[in-house]
Amino acid sequence: MTLKTFHLIFILFAIMGADLFGGWAVHEYRTTGDLGTLLLGIACLAGGMGLALYTIRFVRMMEQSKIP
Repeated sequence: MTLKTFHLIFILFAIMGADLFGGWAVHEYRTTGDLGTLLLGIACLAGGMGLALYTIRFVRMMEQSKIP
C-alpha cells in the first residue's frame, strides 16, 4: 500500500466519522433541543465537507505530479 493510498483511505474514514458524528449531534439536538449539540453537529458536518474538498484537491494534485 502506497502512502498516497493510505492517505486517501485515512481521509475517507475521517470524512465518514465527521459526518456520522455530525448527523448524530443534529439528531440529538432534535430530541433534546440543546443548542450546543446543534452547533457541534454543524461544525462536524462542515468539517466533513472541508475534508471532502481537500480530498478532491489532493487527488488532482497527485494526478498532476504523476506520483503513483
